[in-house]
Amino acid sequence: MEAWSSLPLYITDPSKVMKAPKHITMNSLFSLTLSFLLFTFITNIPSNNAAPSQVIDTNGKPLIHGNQYFIFPATHNPSTGGLTLNEISDSECPLTVLQNNAILGIPVKFTIPESTTGNILTGTDLDIEFTEKPNCAASSKWLLFVDNTTQLNCVGIGGPGNYHGVETIGGKFLIAKHGSGGVYRIGFCLDSTGDCGYLGRKEFGSEEGGARLVLTVTDAYSVVFVDAASVISVAGGEIINML
Repeated sequence: MEAWSSLPLYITDPSKVMKAPKHITMNSLFSLTLSFLLFTFITNIPSNNAAPSQVIDTNGKPLIHGNQYFIFPATHNPSTGGLTLNEISDSECPLTVLQNNAILGIPVKFTIPESTTGNILTGTDLDIEFTEKPNCAASSKWLLFVDNTTQLNCVGIGGPGNYHGVETIGGKFLIAKHGSGGVYRIGFCLDSTGDCGYLGRKEFGSEEGGARLVLTVTDAYSVVFVDAASVISVAGGEIINML
């Protein structure tokens, strides 16, 4: 039996994972100034328009504060396509969160600030953190930072000391329902204004080893949550057996 914890935590050789197609490396629409302005046009976050509901995993069980989950694409039979970390741009530490269709990835924990227990509901303010991190990262918690090269608001981990000369954005994550069953989108709301947007995927080339998670006003990324404790065995970056 191969436990998920024995898998690589972050990418050190992008050639060993699925190649991502090359895309434009700069989009002026997502400059820092416009990124903040575009928040005001996002009005379809369900937390503002619908009663909160219990978030469930792929087994139909409630998401629990502090438990470990893989985040996979919302496909018919989700068993791979998890999240990892890599060094992007001038970073010497793998801080940027990437999604890659050929890996199991690193599990995350969802926690409710100032709470120690409880189920996760849609629209609840959340901290999201990986269960493992590289030693060079100050924290495993997710945050948003402004990539100086692309001017995109990207998801990363770490603390202020990991982002010299790079702006980080204060806010909280949330989970929003999307469609039927246990399919969701992950949102982010600014501390400063309360305006919210969704996380999407942006690919910049195979050398990055996956698609970045970025703040978006279109093409939000639909996901499911797989209970890491239910994974019995994996092979080739894919779940083979589950409880």
